[in-house]
Amino acid sequence: MTEGRDDHARFIKHLDESSKAVFVVAYYLHELGMDLRIDAIRRSASHAEWKKFKDDGDLFILRDGNELRIEVKGSSRSFTKASDWMFPSFFVCAKHSYDLAEKKPYAYFILNAERTHAAIINTDTHSKWGVVTKKDYRYENMVQQFYTCPIELVKWKKIRS
Repeated sequence: MTEGRDDHARFIKHLDESSKAVFVVAYYLHELGMDLRIDAIRRSASHAEWKKFKDDGDLFILRDGNELRIEVKGSSRSFTKASDWMFPSFFVCAKHSYDLAEKKPYAYFILNAERTHAAIINTDTHSKWGVVTKKDYRYENMVQQFYTCPIELVKWKKIRS
């Protein structure tokens, strides 16, 4: 297997795992009385085809005839509140994923490792985000830019027991 195929297989594995996090957040929002839409997962056969399979968002809150795009991420770190976080900022997403989005997300829900709490970053804070270049440890030789949000702009919510 070539390095590219290995990375694509890792990506598909992460995509499948992320679906569970999406439904955790969806259930939390559903319990708050929100109407939601979640599209089916579509998987490309190879990295070369990724643009054909790019989604428009993880889930959507349906409100007053509008759809608010929500992106959901899972973290391998344990946290429940700002004082648990040892860094001055919080990773939001890969810079290109936000910059290239036709419909910008309304918010990012980043779940802790236990999927009991979320760090919520509203995109109306985008003008205060920073950019860092970092190796994405999940893949071989992938260095990319990421947006970061100052910790004081992150909202912390318990989303399940």
